[in-house]
Amino acid sequence: MKKIVFLFLVSLNCFSQQNSNTIRTEFMLGKSIPSYKVFTGKNPQMAIGLSYAHKNKDNSVAWQSILNNPTTGISLYYTNYGTAIKGSSISVIPFIEFHPFNNHKWSSKFGMGASYFDTKYHLINNPKNKAISSDFTWAIQGIIYYDTQLKNNFDLRFGLGVFHHSNGHLSIPNEGLNAALLSVSTSFNLKTKPKINSPDFNKSKIKKFENRFYSIRFGNGLQAFVTEDSLLKNVYTVSLNAGTYYKEIIKLNVGLGYRFYQHYYDYIKDNKTEPYIENPSLNASNIYLSVGAEVMLGYIGIDWESGVNLHKPFYRKHYTLQKTQNESKYKQKNLILGRLGLKLYAINTKKKPKNNFYLAAHINSNFGQADFSEISIGFVHRTSKKSKLPFRAF
Repeated sequence: MKKIVFLFLVSLNCFSQQNSNTIRTEFMLGKSIPSYKVFTGKNPQMAIGLSYAHKNKDNSVAWQSILNNPTTGISLYYTNYGTAIKGSSISVIPFIEFHPFNNHKWSSKFGMGASYFDTKYHLINNPKNKAISSDFTWAIQGIIYYDTQLKNNFDLRFGLGVFHHSNGHLSIPNEGLNAALLSVSTSFNLKTKPKINSPDFNKSKIKKFENRFYSIRFGNGLQAFVTEDSLLKNVYTVSLNAGTYYKEIIKLNVGLGYRFYQHYYDYIKDNKTEPYIENPSLNASNIYLSVGAEVMLGYIGIDWESGVNLHKPFYRKHYTLQKTQNESKYKQKNLILGRLGLKLYAINTKKKPKNNFYLAAHINSNFGQADFSEISIGFVHRTSKKSKLPFRAF
């Protein structure tokens, strides 16, 4: 603890106003938020972070201009959870930062990456750690910052945010770690090359809904089942989506998807589970409707999706096998699904290609509880506004 605070205080000597490229040091202090029934360790947790940030000032690029020159970058965090049960972690998190309401004193940050934990669940050696049972997890971060400028260009930033860790149901138990954290940070500039003047993107001429698209996605997920020694098995997905581009940088869509859970199928067949054994393939399947939004940042897309399950019969048995008997929570988790992840496009989306491919990584959930982690490949076809889609989306 003393070493962390000392390193942070030393870094305060390296300060200046934010420019195009900055290095930011950050100190965070907070507490864990209870996840489910089991909650271990109310000790304060602390983190020290180092971030590289780039201010996107090229107003000739549509997404940078429309989003009012957001900051993008990558953060490295070391977190100590204040108890031997949970240990510590190292997180690598790419992020994007916006200025809401075009107020440069306030900013909101969203990041999604991965964490490595040095301490995890063990049936004999660490049975109380129901939160983390794998070496690596997803790491998701959301923070609101307020910037102050003091004398001699001394820069201080204060923040309040949340941090979430989950292995995406790749091992059990996986109740996840949630934390609320206060933050204080400072930054110093890096030398940048002079900006080459180019004509600004004309935001006044852009149409809100000019083009439409349809897409198809094939996903291959991995899921642990009920027991702590569960093998990872596949969740196969195919989905069809259609929608529209909002100001050319946000994709709004509706979709229809089908999933097949290998764990469900094998359990039904191995145990001849009634009434599912009458049609194991159908009962191991999931059909759903979804709505989604994606922010496109050149080659990268930040993708969110939610929806309702039209058909997921075996989840009733799955929920029972987890030894949970809360009927209201069952109904919520059986009905509502979610997806959050990142896409990597083959062609820069600012070029408005008629056809494009992408790779994606997502964490999938049942009403906020991790269901499985997934890698996908997808194809997107852009149409004109007058073109007909397979079904009317907007």
